[in-house]
Amino acid sequence: MAEDEKLNLEVVSPEKLVMSKSVDMVTISGTEGDFGILPGHAAIISSVRPGLLEIESDKEIEKMFISGGFIEVLNDKVSILATEVILSDDINISECAEKINKCNDEILELDNELAKESILKSIDKYQAMIEFKNIN
Repeated sequence: MAEDEKLNLEVVSPEKLVMSKSVDMVTISGTEGDFGILPGHAAIISSVRPGLLEIESDKEIEKMFISGGFIEVLNDKVSILATEVILSDDINISECAEKINKCNDEILELDNELAKESILKSIDKYQAMIEFKNIN
C-alpha cells in the first residue's frame, strides 16, 4: 500500500500522546457499533464505547482496549481522544470481576440515580475489558 493510501492515526489519552503513526486500517468500538476505517473514509465524528481498538499497519495488527472517548476522521487523518487506553497485558480478568462485584454491592446501597449511572458505566467498562481479554 502506497504512503498516500494510508491513514495518519493519533491516539491521545489525558496523560499523553499514546500513538502517532501512519497505518493501513483502524477498527474501533463506536457507540452505534464497531466500524472500520480505511483510506478515503468519509468524514465522521463518533463517540467510542469501551472496547477494542485494532490498528493494522504493514500486515501487523496491534490491539488495545479503550474505555471511551471520541473519534474524528477527516481527510485520512484519524484522531482518537480516549478517556483511557489499556494494553491487553495490563488487564487482569479476576481483578475486573472483583471490581464488578464491588460496583454491584455499591449500587444496592445508593439512592442517587446519578451515582448509580456512574457505577453502571464502570461495570460496562470492566465487562468490556473481560470480553476484550478473552478474545485477545
